[in-house]
Order: sequence, then structure tokens, then C-alpha cells
Amino acid sequence: MSFTLVRAVRWIVIAAGAIGYPVLAHYSTATSAATAFPSLGVAVSLAPSLAILLWLTWRSPMRRAMLLLCAVVGVLLWGFWGVLERNFSWVYFLQHAGTYVMLATVFGVTLARGRQALCTRFAEAVHGSLTPEEVRYSRQVTLAWMLFFLAISLISSVLFFFVSIEVWSVFANFLSFPLILLMFAVEYLVRLRKLPQQKKHSIMDGMLAYWKTPAARPGVPPPAR
Repeated sequence: MSFTLVRAVRWIVIAAGAIGYPVLAHYSTATSAATAFPSLGVAVSLAPSLAILLWLTWRSPMRRAMLLLCAVVGVLLWGFWGVLERNFSWVYFLQHAGTYVMLATVFGVTLARGRQALCTRFAEAVHGSLTPEEVRYSRQVTLAWMLFFLAISLISSVLFFFVSIEVWSVFANFLSFPLILLMFAVEYLVRLRKLPQQKKHSIMDGMLAYWKTPAARPGVPPPAR
């Protein structure tokens, strides 16, 4: 197959997964399937974590150790499958809320004194050296994203503990990602107003440019400043 066709197939698979997984997650959590097919709920709820584990195993230089870890995880799943069938909604919740807490932490720790804010790194990867105004703005954007991720996690927790699982599932599976897209759009509009002279790039452009730089790779020291 040509490179273009391979890329098209890859994006189709990604799009199908991005659409199909939330639908399947909602079906297995918030419908009669939750009691009729609890194994489906367990499988779907664990799928992202297990996929990440398998990907890390495939990419790890310590593959034997990772394969041993996979075997241990498999034994634990076999031993506790019944418990998971009765509580798989907790797996969904911890995965959802925990992911956003992790993201908030990733952004938040870079706001500590003496650290370079994460969005500042993204901006530098695209624009090079920044003006003081741009540095200040990118630091504020980092704070905004941290608070946004914390808010998503807090809303998820409130809905899970105090509202029905159906309402929580709608928020977690169908509203969280659109809210992220809305956050991107709002930040872009604010940047147009605050930094009209800056070339127009999205934060996603910065993230991609940052991860392509050698300093972003584990074990590669950042360039001297």
C-alpha cells in the first residue's frame, strides 16, 4: 500500500476508535448491559490501560521485565475478575478522573518557582525566543489548562458520587473531549486578542513541535540556555 493510503487507514482507525470507544463505554456502563454483560464493562473499562501497558512493553528495552509485569497483571485480572465485574464503574471513574488529575499535575508542576511553564516550552518550540509578554501569557495559559483539567476531574467526581451513573457516563464519554476542543478554541481567541502580532499557531502545534525536539526525549539533556 502507498504511504498516503496507509496514513488514511491509520486515521480512519483512530477516528473509529475515538467514536466507538465512548459509545461502547456508555453502553456497558449506563444501560442494561451493565448487569447483563458485566464482563463487557470490565473489558472496555480496562482496554485503554492494557493497551498502554502493551505499547510500553513493545517499546521497552527491558522487554522481559515488562512481559513479566504483563503476566502478573494477567494473573491479577484472572483472580479478581469477579470483583471487577461488580465494580467496573469504579475503573471507568478512576481512569477518567485520574487522567485529568495527572494532566493537571503535568501542567501545574511546571509553574513552580524556577521552572519553565509547559505552554512556554510549547511556544518556544514553534516561535523560538519569546518576548516577556509572550512568556507571561504562556505561563497564564499553563495555569488555565491546569485549572481546566482540575475542574473536569472535580465535575466527574461530583457526578459520579452524587448523581446517577447515566449522567456521569454522558459527561465522561461524550462531553469531556468537546470541552477540551472548546478550551482550545477559547484560548486561541484570547491569544488573538492578547498577542495579535504573534504568528498564529495552536497549542497543539507547539506540543507536536516540542515532542519532536531532542530535549523532549527521555535521556536527552536540554540545550544550554
